[in-house]
Amino acid sequence: MKTKHYLYTLTLACMSLGSTSCTDILDVEPLNSFSDEAIWSDLALSETYLNAQYVNLWAETMKGTRFAHFTDEVYQKHTYGSENVTQGLLNCDTYSIGWDETMWDPWGTYYGYIKSINLFLERIDEVPGDEEWKNWQKGQALFLRAWNYHMLYSLYGRVPLIDHTFGLNDQFEESRADMDDVAAFIVKDCDDAASLLPDVYPDNSDFGRATKGAALALKSRVLLYQASPLFGTPSPEKWQAAADAAHAVFDLNIYHLQDINTSNVVTDPKTVSDEYGALFLDPENPEVIFEKLYDPQYGAGENMSYLYQAPCGIGNGFQGWGNFNPTQEIADFFQNSDGSDFVPQAEYWAAAGDMPDAWKGREPRFYAAFILDGDMWGYGDGRREVEVFRPGESGVTAGRDSDQGEYYWNASNTGYSMRKFLDPNYNSAGTTMHTTPWFFIRLSEIYLNYAECQIQLGNIEGAEGAREYINKVRRRVGLPEIQASDDIWDAYYYERQAELVFEGQRWFDLRRWKQMEECYSHPVTGIVIYKYADGHKQYYTGNTVSTRNFAGVAGAEAHYWLPVPRYELRRSPAIDAQPYE
Repeated sequence: MKTKHYLYTLTLACMSLGSTSCTDILDVEPLNSFSDEAIWSDLALSETYLNAQYVNLWAETMKGTRFAHFTDEVYQKHTYGSENVTQGLLNCDTYSIGWDETMWDPWGTYYGYIKSINLFLERIDEVPGDEEWKNWQKGQALFLRAWNYHMLYSLYGRVPLIDHTFGLNDQFEESRADMDDVAAFIVKDCDDAASLLPDVYPDNSDFGRATKGAALALKSRVLLYQASPLFGTPSPEKWQAAADAAHAVFDLNIYHLQDINTSNVVTDPKTVSDEYGALFLDPENPEVIFEKLYDPQYGAGENMSYLYQAPCGIGNGFQGWGNFNPTQEIADFFQNSDGSDFVPQAEYWAAAGDMPDAWKGREPRFYAAFILDGDMWGYGDGRREVEVFRPGESGVTAGRDSDQGEYYWNASNTGYSMRKFLDPNYNSAGTTMHTTPWFFIRLSEIYLNYAECQIQLGNIEGAEGAREYINKVRRRVGLPEIQASDDIWDAYYYERQAELVFEGQRWFDLRRWKQMEECYSHPVTGIVIYKYADGHKQYYTGNTVSTRNFAGVAGAEAHYWLPVPRYELRRSPAIDAQPYE
């Protein structure tokens, strides 16, 4: 049987980009000098090749542009080319949606990853050794190919389906497959992966690898997309297939929502929020189905969340770039802790040391999402009060984290910073990198996927009805259950955004529901805070931070999809440019 590895201590350092060898492959030459034949003659070496493919999974916390910025959730202060989406500038010559690897050229980057996986799948069967180990490797590769195709499908819809490598003399005559064919290809890879992968690996040293649950959960997401209006014509058959795929994850009986103490949710929701927020810091959270792990020794990607999320003012845990600013729209969206709707106002007042009514008595996920003016933040001796306020009169010093403070150029434009995914016990002034994981897929999403399918199928009541699965998510944070008198779609819509906020799902949801034009018809706004000599503060909402243009150059219908890059159209004549040209 194979020697075990921790996935997150292998990855790139163990593969062809460096000369460090893995500890269980002793006394061998560096892997960057291994021949192809050596790699495909030893399952230990083929696994290190496979591990390198996990590095190509880009978590949102690695990126300077996140998908949440393309929605009403976040304003990205330093745009990094993201205005191609937010200002409608996309076309076949302007196809970048950010400066990070998978955002600069998603088409070329994801196909590059797929090429490496195709090579693995072509060669793995010839590697001698333990059949179970080989099947696990093959199953992981199929999952990773499905993952990369699901990203292409989500962004482009119709894409060429390439399941093999090309030789130097081969003719490339591929065209873009129909969207249902793309979905079917991904689903087959997920099914094949699920048939080869274990429910749970027998040794914790394989922690972080794709499992049967990950393959089935990805299938659930892809089929949900396929059933949605953007991807074709919805039908009961498509919604049922997506519902069945989600239920297959439940049937494994592996995952569950971690309970938190919600007994004081109405009187003390902030304390409940701390426990909820801590769930996103725990790689062994029992609802996690697939995640990105970071390792300080080998560097399987770098978690950049502190740099991009933390407030800008000086202090331990601060001096961030303030890149991701939650909007007033998402702040106003969250319900109160008793489950009632929050009613926003244009102006608030708070006495010294108090917070405005706008921020009192909100549900736990509100406090888990935001760093607010007046919150305590930072590590150790650097812990202090966050100061976003401007001086309201002469003699009052501007807040250190404000747009009139010492680091004003990185101050939040909206008045809010993003707390979710940040570990309050992380010493950002130390020498250890931030290793909080990123959850690609978790059980809450699959519950909500299933609920949406059941709504579309008209199955609202009962233990398998939509209401129960929405309530499973609400109960975990102590919110009252939705009732038969409540509008089921409104309840679902709220729960999906509140539970998955900032996780990158909303852009794909708004696109597949074809609601981007409505989203971009409203400006992005924030809050402005003034502090006075007696310590009281005035809060003004509704200040416009940005306006967005969805129709842009090519028109709204085109901008629901990313354009195929011009370079691809020139070298691949059979690939069309629709809906852009």
